[in-house]
Amino acid sequence: MSAPHAQNGVLTSAPYKCSWSLPDGSYSLFAHLSYAEDVHLKALGELELEGMAFRREKPLLVLTYLALEGPQSRRKLAELFWPDASDPMNSLSVALTKLRKLGAAEGDESRAWFDGSCDALQVREHVRAGRLEQAASLYAGELAGDLREPLGAELEDWLLEARETLAGEVREALLTLAEREASEGQFSQAAERAERAFRLPGTAALEPADLGRIYQLFAAADHPAREAVRSEATDLGVNLETPKEAARGRLRHRVIGRRRELEALQSLESGDWAWVRGGAGMGKTTVARELEAHGWRLLPGRSGLPFATIEALWPETAQDGEDAILRRLLRLAANGLQLVLDDWDAADPDSQRVLERARALRPECRVIITSRGAPALPVDRVLELGPFKIDDLTGFPGAYSATDGIPELVGAHLRGEPLPQALEARLAQLPETARTLHGALLLLENPDLEVARRALAVTAAEFMHALELLIGAGLIESNGQVKGRATALEHVDTRPNLEAGLALRLARQLSERDALPLYQRARGLWEDSDLEAVRRAYTAWAKELMRRGFPRRAADLLLEAPNDPNLTRLRARALERSGLYKDALEVLERAPLETESQPELLALRSTLYARLGRPLEAREAAQGALGGPTEARAEAHNTIGLLALSSGEFADASVAFRRAATLWRAHGDENRWMGALNNLAISRTQQGEDAQAAFQEAIDAAKDDPTQRSRSLINLGRALEQAGRLQDAEHTYKEAASVAHEAGALRFAALAWNNTGAVCHAQGNLTEARQSYEQALRLSREAGAQETLGMALANLAELDEDEFGLEEAIRILKDAGESAAAEHYQALLMAFRGRSGGSAHA
Repeated sequence: MSAPHAQNGVLTSAPYKCSWSLPDGSYSLFAHLSYAEDVHLKALGELELEGMAFRREKPLLVLTYLALEGPQSRRKLAELFWPDASDPMNSLSVALTKLRKLGAAEGDESRAWFDGSCDALQVREHVRAGRLEQAASLYAGELAGDLREPLGAELEDWLLEARETLAGEVREALLTLAEREASEGQFSQAAERAERAFRLPGTAALEPADLGRIYQLFAAADHPAREAVRSEATDLGVNLETPKEAARGRLRHRVIGRRRELEALQSLESGDWAWVRGGAGMGKTTVARELEAHGWRLLPGRSGLPFATIEALWPETAQDGEDAILRRLLRLAANGLQLVLDDWDAADPDSQRVLERARALRPECRVIITSRGAPALPVDRVLELGPFKIDDLTGFPGAYSATDGIPELVGAHLRGEPLPQALEARLAQLPETARTLHGALLLLENPDLEVARRALAVTAAEFMHALELLIGAGLIESNGQVKGRATALEHVDTRPNLEAGLALRLARQLSERDALPLYQRARGLWEDSDLEAVRRAYTAWAKELMRRGFPRRAADLLLEAPNDPNLTRLRARALERSGLYKDALEVLERAPLETESQPELLALRSTLYARLGRPLEAREAAQGALGGPTEARAEAHNTIGLLALSSGEFADASVAFRRAATLWRAHGDENRWMGALNNLAISRTQQGEDAQAAFQEAIDAAKDDPTQRSRSLINLGRALEQAGRLQDAEHTYKEAASVAHEAGALRFAALAWNNTGAVCHAQGNLTEARQSYEQALRLSREAGAQETLGMALANLAELDEDEFGLEEAIRILKDAGESAAAEHYQALLMAFRGRSGGSAHA
């Protein structure tokens, strides 16, 4: 074996084994893979990928789960689908790798998701979008209906519930379509749909209420299956017996929602007066008309001539005067009058006064008055009409989720009309301040009424009036949360100029992090006075992304930010944390010259020079950064330690790493503190200290952070390998892989498997070496760890003496900035070419 050496602060053994972790745990470019397009999963009936021969049930069920449940953590998937496996994460990785090759799944370090279309998901989306006909036509059988493979208890419970839920939604869709057809007199067609609903595969047992609905539809058409439904209901203690004509009468007339309200109004006692209050569009007139259909006398509120509203009770009433009209009204009351006045606000004052006088006399009649406002006279009951609740719309699958229960949107949804247009028509009826407030609350991620008021620059009285109008119309909750949010966003997207202007006004009122999405919406409207706040917003978001472990996203975000030296430096830092060292240095080299002397910039340059194998420049930059603030000094000391380590000055390296660890801990950067402790342990092992003892401090520091712990174990494995303790190294690498899998840290898992393969390779265990390298390849692709991908490919190529494979691996390593590893494999390639008479050209 060749002598061990150190690179980037981490030990490696023989060159063909090396693949190393960076001190801050970051890696470089992700792999570019090509996948098949238009993958379609058939999950209804037999599981299959359309047009493919792949038939393995467990992976296909994983796809079904991801399609219906959305992206999931790898840990959850492994435990759910392989609870009894010796290595559930490995079983999941094998399945996902195959699915990725088929173009059906995607993933990152911690999650996996479905990448295609699925008939079960399409059915659910059709149902919830109100496309009931499409949903019913597409339903081809119960979810995973022909599944033969045994499942764990938890997964079996999920499948049963998902199967019954989806089938239940389709059954509800069929019944809704049937009832619509019946309301139009198409009783035979309605009964055919009802029969399909009755026998639909995958559904749970029918509840008595649904049995009653199906029985009504069968009875209206004299369908032969009515007796089977009646018998089933009898077994549940429910007696169903409805003549055909009665069933047809009930089915012809239907009101959406408002069942509870209508029952409450119908139950009024003789002499009771009720006031039905609700904003515009809440369905007051619908309730009034339904009462009319049940025998109540309906008087629409009318303005104009005296007694215009009430004169409809008698011909030529106006000629008799107010007292005579009151006497006539009282005589009708004595004969059991049931009166509904729809829209008190629109009624003429003379009719209002007659009713007020009648109320004071307490006649034996039932009177219901609808209005937008509070009761204008004493009443026995006040009924508030608001948006529909979810159980009001159980007979209309998808209606509530699409509309949040806003009545006008519900009506449009059920009629198949575009919801944004319906919302536009509703908003057009409101004053401009109310419309603008609606848009402001919609654009705010967390609606804040005070922020909205400041952005609108209106008085408190104007604001409260607009707020009350929106609440009364059912368009927002009392806390400012917009109802029907998806529809509202679709509506505002059609008005980009209005959206951008409002977004800018809101952004100016918000904190830096909260403001960025709104500044992005308003990009074309930024003024010079906004630029400093915009820069602060981009800075806050990028730093938060980096803190949460997404440096590449931070770098991509900063591409769109305004030009600024500080943002340029922050983007370079994000690229460095992503392992894109050459890209980071290029960004710094384009930075304005006046930033060159800043200690923070010099510290970053020192790191990049060290990563790219430019020690003289790295040392010079690090020395220049030592006079800077805590973070710059910490980074400079770490670079000095790396340079000392690579040149064999191990005692000096230990001092530098200890200083770096102390400063980073003082600065509050836990990840970099643990990285410096790892580097310190490496330098201590190089001075002859026992590897286990040297790494104990780093491992203890990472006890609550499995990602950092896996990195420490990888470095410990390398130290053991250097000491010739290959079996201990192999055991430690496998422990590191297990810990990394648990944390979802696929980059570290890939690195650990690559090094496991290297140790097996050195011991002549070529079968296990190959398996470990292939596992490293799979994980590297999933994690986007280009440098580990190149290492694993090169190691496999060396195992197979594959010159062309080695050549391609070298190119990957060069692109990833891994020049030392690329040079080693270049020398190996030259040896291969020499034996075969060719020449290396990687």
